[in-house]
Amino acid sequence: MLYGKISINGYKQLVTSGFILRLRMVSMTLVLLLLSLNNVFAQNKRMVAIGSSTTAGYITTSPDSSWFGRFSKYYKCRVSIMDSSLNFGVSGAGVYTGMPTGCLPPPGRPNPDMAKNVSKAVAVMQSLASPEDGVIIVNYPSNQYNIYSIAEIMNCLQLIYDSATVSGNLCFITTTQPRTDSLFDNSAMKKKLADIKDSTLNRFGVAHTINFWDGMYNPVDTTILPIYSAGDQIHFNDAGHRVLFERILAKNVFSLPAWYAAPHGNLNLLTSWGANADGTGRHPAGFAINNQVFIITNNPTPTINANWTISGKNVQLIVGDGIKPVSFKIPAGFRVTVSNPPPSACK
Repeated sequence: MLYGKISINGYKQLVTSGFILRLRMVSMTLVLLLLSLNNVFAQNKRMVAIGSSTTAGYITTSPDSSWFGRFSKYYKCRVSIMDSSLNFGVSGAGVYTGMPTGCLPPPGRPNPDMAKNVSKAVAVMQSLASPEDGVIIVNYPSNQYNIYSIAEIMNCLQLIYDSATVSGNLCFITTTQPRTDSLFDNSAMKKKLADIKDSTLNRFGVAHTINFWDGMYNPVDTTILPIYSAGDQIHFNDAGHRVLFERILAKNVFSLPAWYAAPHGNLNLLTSWGANADGTGRHPAGFAINNQVFIITNNPTPTINANWTISGKNVQLIVGDGIKPVSFKIPAGFRVTVSNPPPSACK
């Protein structure tokens, strides 16, 4: 997958999956180009999403257009490493809904939904041979946040996270999302949603948080950017959900073997890649090894100084994370080749 901007000077060829895209242009913005992937991993991974209307895909044109639908299709059909995904999203649900079974909420707060909460999600993972093959994504972006204190929201999210991970499953907490309907269209609530975003990142760390806030709103008034808005000042449209999916994809939630581009250096050099998220650490042994993921987020203007080929089964190239802009420049005379066998059909 390529996410970001690729600038191409003159006549260039970008080769993917055995065919050639012939490009004659100065620049081309590739928001989403899925590279062909091979059914090489056993389908033993699993994901459950708990949350509210964004998780449920409310207002999207089809289930496949939601972030959940895109995620499911990608990991089932393109990468073919996930045997199942379950959507426990309920429109209007808040953080108390997702709390573990047995928790007694304070007076005036709803009880956990035992059919859609974190305990139910954990139960779905119990048949996995390796607990870390199970991923739980928690997406409660704003409901009742005009009522709940930041402290109690963080307490609920912490209990959900602890319940999700106690047996070894992985868990990722999404941040708040921009919202300016009548309940939230005032300076105090706008600041509160931003503060909750910061609190979530601080509490769970960047590694376990998925940012659904930054880059999605107009900084003048914090309204959802028109390109991503479903029109009700609460929900994202198909384009917005696509960005959410891309941010989850860049998080590499199933911990596939990943390499990160360093802030500097030509991408065709192995020394420009590291095992750590900041691009430091050990370098890959080569670009022709199966099951590798190459992620470009640290270098805003990456380039190459020779032809660059990434090959092998189940390889991925991810440019950008949907938050920080990345402009990948391919100089005239060079080309990038990402070679994979064609994907198997999704059943």
